[in-house]
Amino acid sequence: MQKTGAFDALVGKASDILQDSVGAPIRYVVNWGRLYSLWPVHLETACCTPPDTILLGDNKPISSYQVGDRVVGASGHVGVTQTFSRDYQGDLLKIRGRGMLPMLVTPEHPVLTVGRKLRSGKGEYSEAQVWKSAAELAPAPPVKSKGRFLYPTADHDCLLIPRIEGSVKLKEIKLDAFATTRGLNIVRGRGEDPPLELPLNTETAWFLGLYTAEGWTTENHDVYFAFGHDEDSLVRRVERIARSLGYSPSVNERETGVNVRFSSSILARALRVWCGHLAENKKMPDFILYHRDIEILKAFMAGYLEGDGNGTVDSRGPEYDRASSTSRTLALQLQLAYARLGMFASVRPGAKGGKSRIMGREVVTHDAYELWLQTNRKRSGFDIQSTFIAVPIRSISRVPYSGPVHNIETADNTYLVSNAVVHNCSVEVGAAGGARFDMERFGVLEAFGSLRQCDLLIVMGTVTRKLAPRLKLIYDQMAEPKWVISMGACAITGGLYFDSYNVLRGIDDLIPVDVYIPGCPPRAEAFMQGLILLQEKIRRSNSIGGR
Repeated sequence: MQKTGAFDALVGKASDILQDSVGAPIRYVVNWGRLYSLWPVHLETACCTPPDTILLGDNKPISSYQVGDRVVGASGHVGVTQTFSRDYQGDLLKIRGRGMLPMLVTPEHPVLTVGRKLRSGKGEYSEAQVWKSAAELAPAPPVKSKGRFLYPTADHDCLLIPRIEGSVKLKEIKLDAFATTRGLNIVRGRGEDPPLELPLNTETAWFLGLYTAEGWTTENHDVYFAFGHDEDSLVRRVERIARSLGYSPSVNERETGVNVRFSSSILARALRVWCGHLAENKKMPDFILYHRDIEILKAFMAGYLEGDGNGTVDSRGPEYDRASSTSRTLALQLQLAYARLGMFASVRPGAKGGKSRIMGREVVTHDAYELWLQTNRKRSGFDIQSTFIAVPIRSISRVPYSGPVHNIETADNTYLVSNAVVHNCSVEVGAAGGARFDMERFGVLEAFGSLRQCDLLIVMGTVTRKLAPRLKLIYDQMAEPKWVISMGACAITGGLYFDSYNVLRGIDDLIPVDVYIPGCPPRAEAFMQGLILLQEKIRRSNSIGGR
């Protein structure tokens, strides 16, 4: 039997209370909206991504996120309320938007999209945002004709990059957390008064952008900037800003370039936290990326491009600002920052990392990412909307995978994978079965059996018209007495997909429902309460046990 992306242990008993009322254990089967076989119970499970998927927010792999961490969703910074992981064996879908880094997700993972219809060679973008599973997405692969890439005249889906509104209003950044009592006593003993706050304005934002591109620190001591011999204007500006902040910079000319250096243990520690340490760990400070004052964000971007960017002219006429980084996190943040500014910046994989020789020395390099921003004319191939940038899907391919996959639940039920908005779904039953909630306390145990031995059907996830006959068949094969729980907005009303032509707006049009558990998605506690309510309903039923 095909077992790709599925598991079989989905039949269990409810509780001793039900045994007293019914005379036999209640058994249940869970349906996630995509059932492929009837015996044994076999279905696709929760939507997930591989453990090394970088999520913006706390800027770390999804496997490292814990409850209480912060992640970026469609509405901005949101909290993580649940985490979930499982083993998976099967194909992952590798989805790549035009000018976006590819993302890997399980086939059933919901992705926020808009459609694009092509008429007479021109694309018309829909304003209606629709959630689709990754397996249902339609790509628009480029066609090469006479040495040029052209897009075919076929309708396709587009990924959405959110234009997040700013939430930070800071005018200065406190540095107290990076100071030590012993260090302050030593400095003040010398009659000096070190700055304990950094004013946040366009000058300091430019300074931080340039540091992200060209700066580094020694541990707990010095701040450095590296420039070429022809970048005197940058050297003088950094020197001037450093003096205005109360530091004493020095300029050192070397054979390979010019260094600007000043000593500040406090700022050196702060810069390592705000902007990262070493090229592969560089990042944008959150108080810049999500600041309400767009001018501060623009100043940071200008500083970064002056330090690490260059102008490029395509042979066909377009002019680009181009930058390169070995930090995937920084590349994603820069793309999100430009989206906030109403511009689309392409992010492409650059040179692959590995062993190489630089100036006669053997070094190990990291994968590079290139940022391209067209500057001289309006670029086609994407649509800038008021809240999102729609980017056509360039390709979808299948990648065999065997190993753990992860998902999280967030406050707004969304998070970003490669800057595309995806939905968090289907983690609550897995969480309820884990050690934290422990459904076994209520007699909910895993077992094996056929559909004809099941008494409870739990429906969660989207039910399409194509799936409806299978769901009805499952219900009809269950022996009386039988009960149904409709779990989550998708099963109750159609949820995020309610306006799709092929989605049922609630399973109660198809089969009777005994308990509704609202939410998108509902929490594990709600799922457990739904089971308890069903127990109470069965206990009070006059048709069971002659009561």
